[in-house]
Amino acid sequence: MSPQITIKEKYILVEPEKGTDYREIQRGVARLFYSDRIPARNRIWIFREGPEEFSDDDLLKLKAVIKDNYPGDAKVNKTAIVVASELQLFMAESFAQIAEGIPQTFKVFSNIADAEDWVME
Repeated sequence: MSPQITIKEKYILVEPEKGTDYREIQRGVARLFYSDRIPARNRIWIFREGPEEFSDDDLLKLKAVIKDNYPGDAKVNKTAIVVASELQLFMAESFAQIAEGIPQTFKVFSNIADAEDWVME
């Protein structure tokens, strides 16, 4: 299933189902890059607790997908990742480190308010 995407005034909110897997995230990324109906704004991904079907190899694949599809003229440069569990925190922080070199900054949060403040700076 593809994550729910909500266009907010200052950012794009992306909400996968409870728990997540690589395919769902990949579908969300594709929609963000290729849908004409989604404006170029910073993003907040909110992950809820649930079964996680995600491996370290998936993090590397995700970086490659983003890097290969990232528009050269993109104005989007921040993605906040809001997590609910320790496993999600570990995976999100690992991805933020792996993703260095992509022309976008990823930062991990435990609540939406701090994530909103950061993407709107």
